[in-house]
Amino acid sequence: MKKVILFLAIAVIFTASCSRQVQAPSRYFGYYADSNAIQGDFVLTNFTNLNSNADSTAEFNGYVFSFGDNGKITAVKNNQITQGSYKESYSSDDNLELAFYFSNKPLSYINGNWWVKLISDASIELGDATTGDVLEFTAH
Repeated sequence: MKKVILFLAIAVIFTASCSRQVQAPSRYFGYYADSNAIQGDFVLTNFTNLNSNADSTAEFNGYVFSFGDNGKITAVKNNQITQGSYKESYSSDDNLELAFYFSNKPLSYINGNWWVKLISDASIELGDATTGDVLEFTAH
């Protein structure tokens, strides 16, 4: 009987010590939020394909991105203003996603759905598991 109790005690301790913590993005946003989801100006600091090591970051040098109300995003470079849109949603497996739409190149290269790794006041980190692309913004 003592062996059974000892075994159960060890099993409980082992189970409790094996829990896994998942770090969620520092700020979630969604359709029911009262405030702007992403506030401030950001610059694109990394647009890389991890599979091929292709780096397209330089094509976005000089752009400042501002996320606005109602899914509007503005990209400004050399006083040229380009309007686009963004949308947040959850995938079927409950991953937070951010989608962009711009009609002009090179901005249209970031169009599509991105998995959210992190959103904070200082940075936005996105990824695409299908293509291996990584997209990162830093506060401007």
